[in-house]
Order: sequence, then C-alpha cells, then structure tokens
Amino acid sequence: MKTWQWIVFVLISYLVFLIAYFPASYVAAQIHAQTNQQVNLMQVTGTLFNGKAAAIEANGFRVNNIEWSLNPLSLLLLNAEVSLKGGAIRDSEQIYVDGEASVNLLSVDSFSLTDTQIFVPAKAVLSQFKLPVAVTANGRFRVNIDQLEMTPTCTLLQGTGAWLNAEVDTPQQAVNLGSFNADLSCQEGDLTVSINEGNNLQLTGLIVVDSTGKYSINGQFLPNDELPSVIRRAADSFFQRNGQGFYQIRL
Repeated sequence: MKTWQWIVFVLISYLVFLIAYFPASYVAAQIHAQTNQQVNLMQVTGTLFNGKAAAIEANGFRVNNIEWSLNPLSLLLLNAEVSLKGGAIRDSEQIYVDGEASVNLLSVDSFSLTDTQIFVPAKAVLSQFKLPVAVTANGRFRVNIDQLEMTPTCTLLQGTGAWLNAEVDTPQQAVNLGSFNADLSCQEGDLTVSINEGNNLQLTGLIVVDSTGKYSINGQFLPNDELPSVIRRAADSFFQRNGQGFYQIRL
C-alpha cells in the first residue's frame, strides 16, 4: 500500500472512531439549543450510536428511560435510522414508545416512522385540547403506526388508534365509557383521526391536525341507555342536538 493510501486509511479509521464514540451528551445539548429549549434530554449516557437518557421532555410530555440505537450505514445515505424504546408499557400513568424512526439529515422536518407503538395517558392528551367542558379522563391512548411519512406535511399514514379503558370523572361518580377505536391517515397534508362506530357513546367523528398543530374536531354522539344519566344531563348542558337527536361536536 502506498504512503498516501495509508494516510487516507488512517484518517478514515480515525473519523469512524470519532463518530462511533461521539458522546450522546453533546448531541443532547445541541438538540436542546436547536429546539429553543423545547426538547430536553436528561442524564444522557452512551454514544451517538448507542445511548440512553433518564428522560426526554417535549411540549409538556415526558418519556422515561429512553434507549436508542443508530444504524451507522444509514448516515451514508444522509438519513439517520434510529430504533427507539422508552417508558413503561404496564404503567397507565406513563408514556411508552417502541419503534423505528428515520430522519432526513438534509431536512430534519422530514421524517418517517415504521412499526411504532405508542401509549399515552388520556389525561395528558386531552389537556392539549380546548374542550367545551372540563374533563378529567383516565385510561390510555394507544397508537399503532405501520407507516408514517412527514415531508414535513403528512404524506402517508397507515395506522390505528384506541382509547383503552376510557373513563371520565363527574361530580357524582367516575363513569367507565368502554373503549374507542379510530383509523389514522393523511388527507391533503393533514393528519386525520377517524373515530369508528361501536362504542358506548355512539361517538363518530373526524379530528384533523395540520403541520402547525392546529386542529379541528367534527363529530356527534348519543350516550346509550347503559350509561349513567349524568352523562346525558352533561351533554344537554354543553352540546346542541341535530335532527337525528345526536349531540354535535364542533371545535
């Protein structure tokens, strides 16, 4: 091997070594700065390719015990392919996430998710919406994403969602509403959640969220006779009925 080839080989080996052992704590600090302190990774250990964090906080949500593994070969294609896992799947008060993410290094607003499962406490999600009546909710939202492509608008989404063991607190009692199911998709660049029939509220509707986080909710419901009368009384106080007798939701 010629001298210049040895020099190139040594330089490349050195760069690979640096990248392989690049401290994850430095990357976490850069993420914190680049997001205007909106994303915070705490007690970060390990490297860029294999690391851990005691928790990550963003937009009021917190995931504990995050672990990640970055595919080094994906960087050659200017993508960062990362396996993520964190939270507690059996703790209804915690978020849980397990999936595969890919981020375009030339445009960090463009990313994809595949084979991803997420659980989020219902009270944490509903607190993000301005509802016409204050609701204290229990249970957990489950999201299964087969494929999601953001570029940065919603280009492709195949997945399902559910509200498991749905429960709301009323002044008189806690009311179990059963479970709700929904289909997830993209429509004209917006993320959509289509709530399916077959639940105790006879709730159907469409939630649309655009790339800026703005949302609209259009639906209807009619509590069945198995639910306590307090649910219907609350509905009479805060919602208007349509011609079929269903209470309308317009947000």
